[in-house]
Amino acid sequence: MKNINFYKIEIEPDKNRRLDQIIASELPEYSRSRIKHWIINNNITINGKSCSPKDKISSKSTIEIKILENEELDIKPQKIDLEILFEDKDLLIVNKKSGMVTHTAPGHYDSTLQNALLYHYPDLKNVPRAGIIHRLDKNTSGLIIIARNLISHNLLVNQMKNKLIKKKYIALVTGLVEKNQIIKNKISRHRINRLKMCISDSGKESISKIKIIERFEKASFLDIELVTGRTHQIRVHLSSLGHPIFGDDLYGFKKNAHNYNKKLLNFLNSYPYHALHAQYLSLNHPITKKKVIINSETPESFVTIKSLLNNYGKS
Repeated sequence: MKNINFYKIEIEPDKNRRLDQIIASELPEYSRSRIKHWIINNNITINGKSCSPKDKISSKSTIEIKILENEELDIKPQKIDLEILFEDKDLLIVNKKSGMVTHTAPGHYDSTLQNALLYHYPDLKNVPRAGIIHRLDKNTSGLIIIARNLISHNLLVNQMKNKLIKKKYIALVTGLVEKNQIIKNKISRHRINRLKMCISDSGKESISKIKIIERFEKASFLDIELVTGRTHQIRVHLSSLGHPIFGDDLYGFKKNAHNYNKKLLNFLNSYPYHALHAQYLSLNHPITKKKVIINSETPESFVTIKSLLNNYGKS
């Protein structure tokens, strides 16, 4: 007899999406049709009650899901090299490269971190999202936490929810950031361009701590600590200050590109990613409770950009 995996998802009110759409975004490794099948067969409940695929979430709710162990996924493992910085039987920390999508989603069903994890660690098919606890944007590089079993997954999700995991990034941005500061501008989805997020008084609380590491004549090298973890949070906050990240055209870098020399622009055109890297993680091991601290190396692309910026001199 197959074992059944149980897990819970805490959901904020969302009147714009149907239940099956919400679950599909939380469990991109499974197709929408399979999720509908689970709902119809009462494998998915809201606050302990039966539900319909078309239901909307009008208040904060708990979604409970039952999935048979070893049920075939709707995505396939792929042999893709991974850089593992920490590994034991309960926890992985991966250094994701720029250009790799974190997990599958419409339009991205292969070549993702999730595909790679399922190849190297087949048992992760029994853990939501192949154990991925948080995500990074496609063009952002850096550290990602992976839970290797359901117990670790639930404990790490709780650490994330309770803001017990410290995450720091480094970024190269246009212009001179004047001072260290804490940005508390709320963020929501852009009304017109749904690919973007924006500053909005009606958005969700978003807090970023900005520290200057180094300044150049026309750029700044920053350390950013996330207190919250909203979609595109760092990119939106820095753009709102008038300092978009190098290479981030969605949030305004292209408008500032004329300020830089051809060598730098040629490099950025050949390396179409963001100068944003998740460099530091601090968390409690989910099982041993010991502190785990990981620092990754500064990417070579940052070294190249800084070298080209040095042609202008430092301030």
